[in-house]
Amino acid sequence: MVQLSQTSWQEFSLKNVLETLQYAPMNLTIGKNPQLHYTFPKNLEPGATVRYNLQWGFKTLKWTGIVSSVKENKITVRLGEGPFRGFTAKHSFVDEGNMTACYDEMSFQGFTDIPEEVFAAIIDKANIVYGIYSRKDTRDVMLAYEAQKKTQSIEALDQSATAG
Repeated sequence: MVQLSQTSWQEFSLKNVLETLQYAPMNLTIGKNPQLHYTFPKNLEPGATVRYNLQWGFKTLKWTGIVSSVKENKITVRLGEGPFRGFTAKHSFVDEGNMTACYDEMSFQGFTDIPEEVFAAIIDKANIVYGIYSRKDTRDVMLAYEAQKKTQSIEALDQSATAG
């Protein structure tokens, strides 16, 4: 079994952090250490899918988790699909005024695509990256795209109404 645990603080409100984690980061700078990030579903409820991405160098490992419980900003996730036989994650978020404390614990069991000792060495150097600003960029692009689609849809309806 390989485990990863990390605590960090974000300079945003709890509501802002949870909403922003619904968007994948638009871009992240890859450095020496492996980076792990996850993306929450729009509706954070049991049965929903969380997407995980571990990046080191030019290599990427992706898997999904299924939310098993959500209670008081504590989210428990089990393996959905991925290169492990077992995966569990506990994500906890605590409102500390203008900041949010983020606590993440993950455990990986039974490796199918990568030897456990290799994966353990990668995880030992890994950091969980929240990429709040990059996620906000993604959100802004997606909202602008949706607004443009709605505007074009209204224009198309308007043109057909005047043609007849």
